[in-house]
Amino acid sequence: MEAPPERFRLFEELQLQELPGKFVIRSKESPIQGFSVDRCSGDILSPLVGDEDVPADNCRTSIIYGVVGTIRLLAGTYVLVITSRKEVGTLFGFPIYRVTSMRFLCCNEAVNLSTPQEKKYEAYFMALLKVIESTPGLYYSYETDITLNMQRRFQLADGWMRKPPWKQADPRFVWNKNLLEELIELKLDKFILPLLQGNILKLL
Repeated sequence: MEAPPERFRLFEELQLQELPGKFVIRSKESPIQGFSVDRCSGDILSPLVGDEDVPADNCRTSIIYGVVGTIRLLAGTYVLVITSRKEVGTLFGFPIYRVTSMRFLCCNEAVNLSTPQEKKYEAYFMALLKVIESTPGLYYSYETDITLNMQRRFQLADGWMRKPPWKQADPRFVWNKNLLEELIELKLDKFILPLLQGNILKLL
């Protein structure tokens, strides 16, 4: 009988495909695992089905380094992804990264059917989203939780690190806690990346 893994590890590099009607996000190391987001309704579909299982040739493709979460506004959904990162050290032997750039994927084509007042509100909220994209001091790890101190870690039961990172983390210190709710509901554990905001360098 195969032994269970010692720790839960998130997908590190993701492939983002921008198709006319949807965004497809899949693991680079395991391309059959991923999900799609409808560009009009913002609905998230998982697992990948049909033509999504085969990379499309007629789309823009890029590498991203994590899904920060989703925000639903009046006219649609916005998916925040990490577009660049920098390794800043290790914690308990695991690499720690700082987010250096993020981008919102806009699934708001329904805005064209909105009233002028709704479009005005949407433009205001989108300006706020631009501020979120440039949030400084966000850190994360694909292999270990960084929200708990050493004393708390040693108090936890065996098997704790085999849980998804969002279940390991102290929710009080997860910067994107509210943004992760939809991904958690869909059980996309391999893509759920808790972020910590602050000066983590003191811990490294």
